Amino acid sequence: MRAALGWYKDQWLDIDRILIAANNRGLKFADGIFETILIKENKPILFDEHLKRLEKSSKILNINLKINKLTLRQLINDGIKKLSLKNDQLASVRINYSRGINKGRALTINSTLDTKDLDNLWLEFYKIRPNFNPISVFISQTEKINEFSLISKCKTFSYNQAIQALTEANEKSFDDSILLNTSGELCCGSTFNLLIKRNKQWITPRKESGCLEGIMIAKALKLKIVKEELISPEFQDDDIIVAINSLSCRQINKVNDLKLSPKLDPIYFWDLLYN
Repeated sequence: MRAALGWYKDQWLDIDRILIAANNRGLKFADGIFETILIKENKPILFDEHLKRLEKSSKILNINLKINKLTLRQLINDGIKKLSLKNDQLASVRINYSRGINKGRALTINSTLDTKDLDNLWLEFYKIRPNFNPISVFISQTEKINEFSLISKCKTFSYNQAIQALTEANEKSFDDSILLNTSGELCCGSTFNLLIKRNKQWITPRKESGCLEGIMIAKALKLKIVKEELISPEFQDDDIIVAINSLSCRQINKVNDLKLSPKLDPIYFWDLLYN
C-alpha cells in the first residue's frame, strides 16, 4: 500500500520525483489551475462537478485546457488501483494544470497553443483522513478578497494571500483565518468555504462576495438546505459556523475573541453533502 503517488508525462512516480521545469509558468508565475477530489470506496467523488469547475476556471483565465475527460478518469482510476486502498480508506487526487512552458523571462503568454494533450497536467494522489476537528479563526486585518477579480472566481496555484492570512492568524494563536472582501463583507476562509446556521437557517456568503464557488456549497444549495446572502462579519455567540471543503468539515468554535457555544456533528453534515 502506498501513501502517496504521482503521475506526470506518462510516468507513475513518487511525489518527490515529479520535477517541473524552471520555465514552467505554473512554477514561475503560479500560472495554473487545479482541483482536489475526494476518493471514497475507490471512486473519485463528484468528479464531473470538479472537472466542470476546472473547465470554467480555464475559460475565465483563458488557459488552453487540453484534457480528455475519459483519459483523465482512466488515469485517476489507475492511480486509485496503485494506492491499493481498502474500501473504508479515503484518499484524494489533486489535478494540476499549468499554462505551460514560458519562453524567455517575460510574463507574456506564448506557450500553450502548441502543446500536446496532457503535457501541462500532473496528478498527485494521497491517502488521507478527513479533518473534522474544531478550529478557532481570526478575521484577517491585512488581507482582503477582491470581489471584482477574475482570480477570486478560480482555483489557482497562487495561495500567497491565503498563506499570509494563515500566518497572521497563527501568530495570534488561532488555527486558521477567514477573509472579508474589499467592501467588508464576509467572504471565505484561507482554504475553505463558510456555512452559518443562524435563526434556524443555514446561510453562506453569496458568490458576489468574491468567494470561490465551492463544490460542497454547490451541493448544499442544490439540496436547498442553505441559501446565499450578503453576510456581515458581526457574529452571534449562538451561531453555528462551519469551515468546509472537499476534504474537511470543521466547526468553528471561536472567532477572534467570541467563543461559540452550539455543537454540531461535522461528520454527519459532511456525509449528508457527499451522499
